[in-house]
Amino acid sequence: MNTRSKSLLMTGAVALSVLMAATGCSSGAREGHGRIVHAAAGSGDIPHVPTAPPSPTSTPPPAPQAPETHSGKGNAEVAITWPDRIGFVTFECPKCGSNVMVDSDGGDYGLVNAIGSYKGTHWLNSLPGHPATKLTVRATADWTFTIADGRDLPVAEPGKTLSGTGDAVVSLPGKTATAEITAKGKGHFSVMLMPADHTAYTSLPVNTSGGDGYHGTVPLAGPGLLQLDADSSWTITPA
Repeated sequence: MNTRSKSLLMTGAVALSVLMAATGCSSGAREGHGRIVHAAAGSGDIPHVPTAPPSPTSTPPPAPQAPETHSGKGNAEVAITWPDRIGFVTFECPKCGSNVMVDSDGGDYGLVNAIGSYKGTHWLNSLPGHPATKLTVRATADWTFTIADGRDLPVAEPGKTLSGTGDAVVSLPGKTATAEITAKGKGHFSVMLMPADHTAYTSLPVNTSGGDGYHGTVPLAGPGLLQLDADSSWTITPA
C-alpha cells in the first residue's frame, strides 16, 4: 500500500468515527428499540444513583390518649396508668373544708396545696423519663380527678384576652413575645411557661404573693403551655 492509499484509509476511519458519534452510536451493545446497554462499571460510565427523599424535620404530635378518671374519699394513694407523656390532672373536692393536697411520685411534686373547696388543673409528667405511677391524695371529703391529654385546654390566642379562675393550664398556640397578665386576690400567684416541645427549661415569668393582686406585662415566648397557680380570677393577653 502506497502513502496516498494509507492517507485515504486513515481519513475514511476518522470520518466513520465522527458519523458514529453524531448518530448516537457507542461502543456499548444495543437492546430492543435503540436502547443502549451501558458497559460495565469501570469503563468510564457514571451509574445513576437515585437520591432518597428528605426526611421530615418536624415531629408529629402524639396520638390522642383516652382520659383516666379516679374517685375516692379522704386520704388515698391511687395507682395510675397514664403513659410517659405530658398529661393534665383536673382535681375536684367541692366539699373539702381544710387542707387539700395532691402529690405525684414522678417529676411533678406538689400538684395541689390548698385550703377548702377546690377545683383546678395541673400538668403531669413534665419531665420526660420520670413518669408518675401514683398520686397521693390528702383530703377530708369526696374527691375526683381526671388525667387528660390536653385537647380541651383553654387557649390563649395572640391578641385576645383569656380569663379564668383558680389553678389552670392554658395552651399558648401562637408565636408570642410578651403577655399582659392580671390577677385578683392577695394570695400567691404564679405563671410558669413550658415550651411546646415539653423538653426545654420551664421559666417562671410571674411569681408573687400578697399585695392587691397583680398586673404587668412580661416576656412570654410562645408557642407553649402556661401553668397558672391562683386563688382568684385572672386574665392573660398574649402579644
